Amino acid sequence: MKDAKNIDKQWVLLNDLAFKLVNNNVSVPESVFHKLRISNSIISYYILDEHATYETLKKAEKELNDIQSILFTLCDNETFQEYLNNMSKSIRGELNVEFPLNKTNYNQDVKKKGNFESLRISFKGDSIQIEMLGELSEWYGVIFNWSEEEKDKVVISGSKEKVVSALRDFSVFWKYYNLE
Repeated sequence: MKDAKNIDKQWVLLNDLAFKLVNNNVSVPESVFHKLRISNSIISYYILDEHATYETLKKAEKELNDIQSILFTLCDNETFQEYLNNMSKSIRGELNVEFPLNKTNYNQDVKKKGNFESLRISFKGDSIQIEMLGELSEWYGVIFNWSEEEKDKVVISGSKEKVVSALRDFSVFWKYYNLE
């Protein structure tokens, strides 16, 4: 796993602060929790995917900056000072907190080049015949293939919109073919 440059530690602190404020009956905007979910997903993706670039992590950092600016204005002076000190420690790597990795039930890998994406989906054991993948490719206007890199993975490649549509419809096969 890759190092998230202490951005994961900042997420843990801001998540903790948001829930502390809620427990103290402070009205925290729903946008904060939305941004926390988004940044958690981005950080998890960065840590777990060896192909993710630092640019990906910058997006999470931007979301965290937005969250911090909202939450710190809702804090009393004592809480503000406590979390400001902890944020400084987390940035320097002096704070030992554990980030909860956001893993999905099925293992998906997304590779993106411009407007072209490839998504890999893992199977648990059973497999789909290559003829079925060919028919699915023609039907959805994307390419369904067995992965050459890894065993028991189907690769869906094409434009983002078509890949998303195919994946949504392909999910019907997940139960039948025992996908992860």
